[in-house]
Amino acid sequence: MFYVSTLLQGKARLALTFAILALLFSPASHAVSCGTFAAPLACSVTVGGVVKYTFSSLTLVSSVSSGVGANTYAAGDIAIDVSTGGGTSGRLTFTKLSNGPTPGPSFFANANQTSNFTFSYNVAIEAVGFAGVLFSSPFIVDLPQKSNAANGFGSVQLIISQPGVSCTTSTSTTAGNCVIPGGQPSTLTAGNIVALFGGTGNAAIGSITNLFDVATASGQGLDIDGNGSYSATTDGLLALRYLLGLRGAALISGAVGGGATRSTSTAIQQYLLGLTPP
Repeated sequence: MFYVSTLLQGKARLALTFAILALLFSPASHAVSCGTFAAPLACSVTVGGVVKYTFSSLTLVSSVSSGVGANTYAAGDIAIDVSTGGGTSGRLTFTKLSNGPTPGPSFFANANQTSNFTFSYNVAIEAVGFAGVLFSSPFIVDLPQKSNAANGFGSVQLIISQPGVSCTTSTSTTAGNCVIPGGQPSTLTAGNIVALFGGTGNAAIGSITNLFDVATASGQGLDIDGNGSYSATTDGLLALRYLLGLRGAALISGAVGGGATRSTSTAIQQYLLGLTPP
């Protein structure tokens, strides 16, 4: 009986070990389908428990083409997926559906053809929990699957309307960065302008990725003592003590980091009060 019990405990420990390893080494990102532009869904992704990105109002604004046999892409041709992009970034990907109204696995223009289309959407960026966020990192448009031959050329422009900034990448370059200034509203209107020109050759784009990124604000969010860094033994301990109801010296004793700009119990309490609901 002891042997059986020990064996079962060993198997339980082994199963737990594998479960932990699976959790540790599982992919940090998985795509969530937002449908197509013909039937778009509002969808969101939360990154690292800090930032939530919600994409909505996805609209195919226009689609035109020229040349014999050129493709004019329809709303049902464009699949939409959202995922985490690592760090504090949210990834929005647009892919040509091979079984959409227009045949083919990619957006393309052959010789003497052009194919252009434009779409837009809203992206709402909000803090989660104690986090505070600022616009400070670039937003990126990337073409991970692209090709061109002869003088064929394709480009994708990302436009953020409120601050009036844009960036462009093409079938002959890598990603383009859009730096978004601070002080923007929490919901931005974004869009992509896709242009494909075959010339005497051809151009194709398999998918388009817009990567949105923000930075946690120094002196905000989890930086409770305001020293410009996050620590489990200072900021984390202050948050835990506050939630347990400790105040005064019991709140801050031994839990304020070096270089803190908030070092008194009054300052810490006022700051945490502003981060927590009444």
